[in-house]
Amino acid sequence: MFVTNVSADYNGIVLFEPTLLTKRYSPLLDGTNLFKKFTTTDEGDEILREGLIVPVLAIDSAGYSIVVRDTDEPTGFAGCELVVENAEYALNVESRLVIADLAVLVEWASDEGWQDVDGVSPGLYSVSVRGWRRKEKAEIVEAGYEFVLRRQAALPEVTADTGKIMQIFRHD
Repeated sequence: MFVTNVSADYNGIVLFEPTLLTKRYSPLLDGTNLFKKFTTTDEGDEILREGLIVPVLAIDSAGYSIVVRDTDEPTGFAGCELVVENAEYALNVESRLVIADLAVLVEWASDEGWQDVDGVSPGLYSVSVRGWRRKEKAEIVEAGYEFVLRRQAALPEVTADTGKIMQIFRHD
């Protein structure tokens, strides 16, 4: 299980495999706007099918607790309220898995603001994204997302909806 904090300044978080992404767009120059390419062409759907990114989109700009775990490990938010879930995404890990603010796709900057996700072996996975929060006296005191990985023999069909409301602060 990998646990960290991510500050989402660009209203999103992305879990991705930079080795395969940079191979696909070689040369991938700093400043490239991949997000525009993904949202204005069919390439976004292709990238999802190839398992190169797992996005959490249109969320509030805020700091979030993040858990990346295998499906066999216990949940990283025990005792908290599950608010929203989006499944399944495909994920292809060749050598490295990172998590970052969505801004990395808007203005590509190699390794800037990236956090390496430890403990994930190379392979193919299906991923479920779960948004959770913990309240005390009706006030949200902690919130975050859990990426639950399940190893697969082949890349799964992507059934997750990138248009799904994944906000966890306003979801009542």
